[in-house]
Amino acid sequence: MRRPTRPTLLVGIVGAVVVLIAALVVANRGSGVPARLSVPTATTVPGQTSESVPIRPQQRQVNGSNIRGLGEYSTTVTEAGRILCVPTTGACSTRSYLLHVYYPSMQRTQNSPLVDATPATSGSPYPLIVFAAGFNVDPSNYLPLISGWVHSGYVVAAPRFPLSSAWAISHYGVNLSDLKLSDAFESDMLNQPGDMQAAIAEVTLLNQNPSVPLNGLVNTNDIAAAGQSDGGDTALAFADNSCCRDPAVKAAIVLSGAEFPPYRGQYFPSPAIPLMVAQGTADTVNPPQLSAQIYAQAPAPKLYLQLLGADHLVAYTEVDPYEQAVLKTSLAFLATYLRDAPTSVTQLGTVGNIAGVASESADLS
Repeated sequence: MRRPTRPTLLVGIVGAVVVLIAALVVANRGSGVPARLSVPTATTVPGQTSESVPIRPQQRQVNGSNIRGLGEYSTTVTEAGRILCVPTTGACSTRSYLLHVYYPSMQRTQNSPLVDATPATSGSPYPLIVFAAGFNVDPSNYLPLISGWVHSGYVVAAPRFPLSSAWAISHYGVNLSDLKLSDAFESDMLNQPGDMQAAIAEVTLLNQNPSVPLNGLVNTNDIAAAGQSDGGDTALAFADNSCCRDPAVKAAIVLSGAEFPPYRGQYFPSPAIPLMVAQGTADTVNPPQLSAQIYAQAPAPKLYLQLLGADHLVAYTEVDPYEQAVLKTSLAFLATYLRDAPTSVTQLGTVGNIAGVASESADLS
């Protein structure tokens, strides 16, 4: 998340001081402290997990696989040739971070994923979602949504970003009231598309390693990028900006995110990839017009899910009607563009219309 008024995430408005980075976005999406992001500097170091959120127990049939729970495998990713410098100390080292990989399991789980759980293999290999968390938030905060994806037959790889995660903010003792310092940590989002690319490379290796539960579990030909708040900005750049675009990504899901000018590349270069945008109408951290701008400028196929009365975080971190709307719509979107499920195409333009909760606009031509 970004900064201004929101617990655990930051979004602000990039000030037009120095060049013309005029008011656009990026605030403190994460810990309830007001915020904004100034001009970026590139740096980086590893992160960990905040509070855990309840996960609804589910059991779904996916391609004949009886998925009973959520497994987790974590590993440290070291990015050769990339440097991480900590703003508080100035110390630099090879960039690294902790990667959480959540996968379908045959073992029942309740409120928390089971580390190294027995994988559900009969429906594999599963498509991969690379997920970017917001500022001052960790992947664990999004477990309600991530759990829904995993129970529906997806593997989710989520970096704990080395400077912008809740773990990093706590570990390095960052006072978010110190706007200059917190901006320095948040601006590491410029390096995060590279972290997402490294996550794909790591999962590809794990998929070939017989000694880990992910062996043979992932279809690395079917990859989507997703993210929320600053993580949504990151995912959009990674999937659909010439600065950082990874051609392996076939679809993108941007949750309360924005186009971020400091990435400097061109958004939505050819060829177009399918895009889903979700946004709460009561979001004061990432103003709705920022998500509307993404949808307006993106080529088809695209859809926009408007969450009626939702704030910046509730639809992604809690089990409630908003999160159910995001899950239901995103699963239809992923089925269409990652699983090539032809029957879902006709449903996709209306699946997000839920009275009193959400409304959907779509151009799927």
